[in-house]
Amino acid sequence: MTTGVRETLSTPDMAKALGISQKLLLKLRHLEPSPFVAGEHYRFQGMTTAAPLRWFPAETDAAFTTFTRVDPNSIETMDGDEA
Repeated sequence: MTTGVRETLSTPDMAKALGISQKLLLKLRHLEPSPFVAGEHYRFQGMTTAAPLRWFPAETDAAFTTFTRVDPNSIETMDGDEA
């Protein structure tokens, strides 16, 4: 019998499955643009946005894999004064 409920992982388990830290996973969620969308890649476990997140593993893996990374040479840095 199928329940129709998709499998979810906790943030620690999702980060481990992706091979990244929990901190990076949560940071990526807040980026503009973010690879993750509420309801598509994760949902809140409770009634408020302070509730723990539950991640949809297949969708989250696909979004993380196809996310366009930043070229480190494109990041502007400040030149220091050379004395």
